[in-house]
Amino acid sequence: TARLGSGTASSSTVLYGDQTYKAEPGGGKIAQIVRGYATSVTNTSSASFTHYSGIDLDITPTSATNRVICWFSSTFDNNAAGRQGDISCWREIGASNVLLVDPMQEPAYTVSSTRIVGTASWVFVDEPGTTDTVRYRPVVRSNTGNQVGLGGFATTLVLMEADFGD
Repeated sequence: TARLGSGTASSSTVLYGDQTYKAEPGGGKIAQIVRGYATSVTNTSSASFTHYSGIDLDITPTSATNRVICWFSSTFDNNAAGRQGDISCWREIGASNVLLVDPMQEPAYTVSSTRIVGTASWVFVDEPGTTDTVRYRPVVRSNTGNQVGLGGFATTLVLMEADFGD
């Protein structure tokens, strides 16, 4: 009988390069995925963030130590030359509402000489620290007081609960 390594081979051990059987590593698992899709458009001229009306997405983490990977993709329309706006995300847990993506850390969408319609997106890892339902809402605002738009075509928000194992 050939022996592949030291230790005990079982369904819960892995043979490592040093030829020893050890417990299977933990972490790095996706616990759940939820997805929202919309084609609506939200237009605003407000300097305050306005909720994109097409998607409110809830996820209920299975562990308070798990993280939520948030991925958003949409279309931003400055509607005319010289208009500028920001996109971000609100996170709601109970009555608490916080802005998660600092507008100073993401690009403002602007063109000085023409109208432009382009991709608008963000990706980040959130640590909600709860097993209560968490709601994520894409938001948009105007930086010039003129109308800008978010949405249309294919707007997608994906939430992935991840156990990083740390």
